[in-house]
Amino acid sequence: MRWLTSKDRPHEKIAPLAAVVLLLVASSAVRAEDAQPFVTNKDIDLTMILPPPPANDSAETKAELGEVLTLQVTRTPEMEKRAIADAEEDVWRFADVMGPKFSKETLPKFSAFFDRVVATEGAVVDPAKDVWKRPR
Repeated sequence: MRWLTSKDRPHEKIAPLAAVVLLLVASSAVRAEDAQPFVTNKDIDLTMILPPPPANDSAETKAELGEVLTLQVTRTPEMEKRAIADAEEDVWRFADVMGPKFSKETLPKFSAFFDRVVATEGAVVDPAKDVWKRPR
């Protein structure tokens, strides 16, 4: 049996270089002074990717809204607490499952990246919301 060498696996030579290039690109993008979106709705048009929602006056939409209204009056304090936590766009709330090193202090570049994503996500999401105008 012949052992494989790095000649047999050229991707092993390229992978570290690709990782370094990716980190350099990501860190330079994160350092941008003004929070420009990474992408806009011109790059990712959600109305072309996602199926349209049911019509606002459809039985399906009315049933969904009925379920939401029912949940509002039957929810427990714990359910409300989870819903509030889910609504907050804060990646650090997952630290309990990611581990103690998952924090703003230990991951400052990731923190800056996530802050920029949250600050600029409307460039992709808002145009689709405006097209569909779903009742909430």
